[in-house]
Amino acid sequence: MQDRQQRGRVGRWARRAGVALLVLVGLVLAASGAYLGWDRLDPVRLDVPRPGFDVDAAGVRTHVEHWPAARPSGRPPLVLVPGFAESTYVWSRVAPLLAADRDVYAYDVRGYGFTDRVPPYDLAADTDQLAGLIAALRLDRPVVVGHSSGVAIALSQALRDPASVAGVVAANGDGTPYFGDDRTSSGGGARWLLLPPVAPAIVTAVVRHRAPIRAIVARQCGPGCPTDDAAIDRWRAPFLEPGGVDALVAIGRRPLIGLTDAQETQVAVPTAVLFSSEDGSFTRPQAQATAARLRTDRVAELSGARHLALLGEPERFAAALVPLLDGIAPTVP
Repeated sequence: MQDRQQRGRVGRWARRAGVALLVLVGLVLAASGAYLGWDRLDPVRLDVPRPGFDVDAAGVRTHVEHWPAARPSGRPPLVLVPGFAESTYVWSRVAPLLAADRDVYAYDVRGYGFTDRVPPYDLAADTDQLAGLIAALRLDRPVVVGHSSGVAIALSQALRDPASVAGVVAANGDGTPYFGDDRTSSGGGARWLLLPPVAPAIVTAVVRHRAPIRAIVARQCGPGCPTDDAAIDRWRAPFLEPGGVDALVAIGRRPLIGLTDAQETQVAVPTAVLFSSEDGSFTRPQAQATAARLRTDRVAELSGARHLALLGEPERFAAALVPLLDGIAPTVP
């Protein structure tokens, strides 16, 4: 009898907890939907500088910035590929330094920055865009420098069409999304992003305000990074454009882009690796392993620097990168 009573009480509490959970989920969904509705009625739009121009890159209207060589030297041009949630802005402080003796181009990867948000958001489509960009700009075998997840796009282009590039630099990224002891299982997208409209509401709330973006940038960039309101607005502005949050959520739901270890060993063009000692996402052992897969001894370390050293310490980043570039392709044949 006591056991039946105990089970009855447990069952009643379980039903009540279930009802409470359903009510809570319903409230969260309703609040998220209401927040997104309010955002559509009162959107934040930022008037920030948009230097550069647009080109059609494999059917994607692509935003590009160009820094002409101050003293043309015959060296191949550079194409700079931003990483996850980045835009050409991330290259804006270091690119003029790199353009001392060569043309430099940076572009917004599909889904980010001021490029059109055109799915699918996968490595094949991103590689199509890079190939289309090189063709549209009529670039003769540029060196491609990828940052963070942009390394995957740069290496993918080199693997697909080695004759199209003179070489690749992997900066603060190894070009793979793979995990596990054998690094053959792909990482999945963020599970919480699967629940609409909660994910878009959370991301919208973050990008509508400077404080969370400022905190993220400061943590990834270090003390030398611009974190004034104007700089933080350069980060926020693309995501506040129509469709910006939806594209970011869609990208986050997918597995990370990248090559397998085995594919990287097949890259035949000259390569180099640049890493920051305080970058938790691309450590010294990971950089050494990447260099081994790519069969390169061109490796440079930025001591004390973080993931966004290209923005926070542009002079040091350029000083470390230029010798790698000269080692890959000193002049146009």
